Amino acid sequence: MKRLYIVRNAHAAIGALDRERALDEQGVKELESVGAQMVAAGMRPNVILTSGARRSMETAKHIREIFGLLVNVIDIREELYNADLQKILDILQSLPDEKNSVMLIAHNQGVMDLLGSITNSEYKEIPNGSLVVVELRLRHWKDINLNTGRELLFLKPQLENTAS
Repeated sequence: MKRLYIVRNAHAAIGALDRERALDEQGVKELESVGAQMVAAGMRPNVILTSGARRSMETAKHIREIFGLLVNVIDIREELYNADLQKILDILQSLPDEKNSVMLIAHNQGVMDLLGSITNSEYKEIPNGSLVVVELRLRHWKDINLNTGRELLFLKPQLENTAS
């Protein structure tokens, strides 16, 4: 069995070129919330795959900090930036089999398409900073494909409403 932690990058500031958008205060709070839930649930990915977009790389770094030394590998894949389903599957299928739990930080629409494809579910939206844990019924990453997984957990940021 393999485990895939799928994270939609956290909220980013508006105004810069898309690839250069940095996390904003809301994005950091989203990660703190989901990160605390992940640690409480005992999640420990072997590696974090992230797109080369600034907000995704910052999401990966914040998650690594939350885990401390438990996760020390961030693998930046430029081709994950706005990747479609097939590109994401190609990347996952190329992973070494000794990596049993992998965190993928990427962007919508690809993230929603991936989840729908491997779990046979329909996702209307995955909020920024959210995490979906998928258990994959396979021994080799090269075998990931349609309907090879099942959703175990969907964590959304729990942010306090600060509006008065």
